[in-house]
Amino acid sequence: MNYWIFTVTAHKSDGRTYTPQEVLDQRLKAQFWGLGEKTPNRKSLEKGDEVVFYVGNPVKGFAASAHLASPSFQPAGEELENLAHGTNYYRASYGVRLDQISVWERPRPVDEVVASLDFVENKEFWMTYFQGGLRQIAEKDYRTICRGGRENLTGKISSPADLERESEFALETHLEEFLDRNWDNVDFGAKLEKYQIDEQSGCQFPAGPWSIDFLCIDKDTGDFVVLELKRGKSSDSTIGQISRYVAYVQKHLAKPGQSVRGIIIAKEADEALKYAIQPLTFVKVLTYRVDFRLSALST
Repeated sequence: MNYWIFTVTAHKSDGRTYTPQEVLDQRLKAQFWGLGEKTPNRKSLEKGDEVVFYVGNPVKGFAASAHLASPSFQPAGEELENLAHGTNYYRASYGVRLDQISVWERPRPVDEVVASLDFVENKEFWMTYFQGGLRQIAEKDYRTICRGGRENLTGKISSPADLERESEFALETHLEEFLDRNWDNVDFGAKLEKYQIDEQSGCQFPAGPWSIDFLCIDKDTGDFVVLELKRGKSSDSTIGQISRYVAYVQKHLAKPGQSVRGIIIAKEADEALKYAIQPLTFVKVLTYRVDFRLSALST
């Protein structure tokens, strides 16, 4: 059994705007969730999987749960027309059937549970983890969302070493947001654009049960580029992650003849990282520097 987040946001179609709550209500009433042909992870959906529904602005919270009554399939004929409800927006190329639907009395804001969600590595920039149509999560995170509650992060700090790790993470936690907002001004050594598909912008791109920090396309070569931020992780962990992500993209997204390579962005490259990347010809490391300067006010 797998566990998923299905995301619903506002959409403009048919000459009007569909609100997230309206879309959620209609889909749950029809017991069917529409998906695009290229929706990430669509083919991994299985009958019996459990789903929690995230509603975007202005709710920014979880509002319902359900079981999947089917894997992903293509509705056709009369069923396709019925599920379209006379609109272009609801006319879906693919979808899954739902049962055991539970609409919660009160939506649970992400702010109430984000501190306890393992799949959200950057707690301050959590919005990017809810882009796109669906995302696979671990059972623990699914139960946390359904149960609700808040975890006190300071309870994890029990030693000076813990405090040092938390401080390092705090200093680097805005790196992802900075890159995302200043993308066109960053020199990656290649002309990279974030890979966009459906509602997914390429930031925290869902890759099975994992999340790629940035999935990109090289404008000159057309190749996929996996961008991984080291962010306080060990060198071995970072190498393992980027190798896994490159393999995933090669298998599930790349077309024949389309290459996939990786870039690690780190504050510094230690000896372990330098040795680890030597045999990995498809991975390179970029380091960053933050300059802080004070200038006297001219009078």
